[in-house]
Amino acid sequence: MDKQIVYITSSFPFGNSESWACNEINSLQELGCNVIIIPKTGKGRIINQNAIKFSSNLIDLPFINWSILTLSLKTILFKPCLFLKLIVEIVKQSNSLINFLKGLAVLPKSLYLSEVLKSKKIDHIHSLSTTTPAVIAHIISSNLKVPWSYTLHSSSILNSKYKRSFMFQSESASKCRAISQITANDLSNFVGLPLSKKVSMVHLGVDIKGFKKDKCIINDPFIIATPSELSLHKGHIYAFDAAKKLIDAGVSNFNWFFYGDGPLLKEFKKKIKELNLNNNCYLLGNLDHQRLLDKYKNHEIDAVISSSISIPDIFEGIPVSLMEAMSYQIPVIATDCGGTKELVDGQSGILVNQRDPEAIANAISKLMNNHEFIRKLGNNGRNKVMEDFDTMKNASELIKLF
Repeated sequence: MDKQIVYITSSFPFGNSESWACNEINSLQELGCNVIIIPKTGKGRIINQNAIKFSSNLIDLPFINWSILTLSLKTILFKPCLFLKLIVEIVKQSNSLINFLKGLAVLPKSLYLSEVLKSKKIDHIHSLSTTTPAVIAHIISSNLKVPWSYTLHSSSILNSKYKRSFMFQSESASKCRAISQITANDLSNFVGLPLSKKVSMVHLGVDIKGFKKDKCIINDPFIIATPSELSLHKGHIYAFDAAKKLIDAGVSNFNWFFYGDGPLLKEFKKKIKELNLNNNCYLLGNLDHQRLLDKYKNHEIDAVISSSISIPDIFEGIPVSLMEAMSYQIPVIATDCGGTKELVDGQSGILVNQRDPEAIANAISKLMNNHEFIRKLGNNGRNKVMEDFDTMKNASELIKLF
């Protein structure tokens, strides 16, 4: 295939964010594409061990250095019309003064990247978000005359506050990719005709190769995991309440491990103590991604639970954390939030209402008391991932889109 694709990220492969991009980029490379990764933030520290292999794919420039500044001054002096055009376009896609200033901050770097990439015969530029990385993608696309696209993860920003940027970027982009059907529908309605014709849905995916659980092993005590950021919309408070309901009902033979960090860590520690859950619920901080997958593979986790809730301005996508667990035949319980139903449909996993700790507790109890149900749910979950969330299949669709 031998395509040259540029991925503009917010920070990946640095830090903990955008870890889901590992599967997508790796699959594109396995399919013969050369992927160049450009993080908006510049340099940083690679925390996710699975992302280390992408070091050679990086162009990790700071926002400004002497070379970037020099090229910007030359552009102003010798190509003033081009510079002014780009300023105007940044204004057109800025929803606020802060947006404009952010766009202005990445303009020099974007001009320099255009020069760096000029000799690489780029086929497509893709932004992993619709924020500042999309501004960078547009500028490089405009300078190199190469098509670009963006990925929209959530419908939460499809409102009048972001109308300017979405209309401009959807007009400029060759394709507008959404990761769930509900988000694709919302985006199509938001931008309207004729721009909605550019909207396509391509799921995120996970690696399903090389794993088949040999037998159904249940731990004693029963091990539950919730890998997610400790923030309000992830609904941890309802998970704690579910754990309390289990204990009050005489079910205490379980350990619930919460992997992740976030702004509510202190509040959650206090909540666990108040509910007397110290012997059952554990806040264990961030866990290396590969270590988590190893736990799935080695039968160290019996169920994975997502208790996310809908709150203003935040819309849950389709959690990759659930896809990963299901790919290892781990049964999952999830709340009907955002696009989750496209993955957990009641047959592939247990779907419960939001903000309903009793339903979560009942679902856990059902798993703990029925090993055949665990086996069936695990098999159904893996089959669902193989059908709709195989990263290789979805990367192939993405290449067609590009």
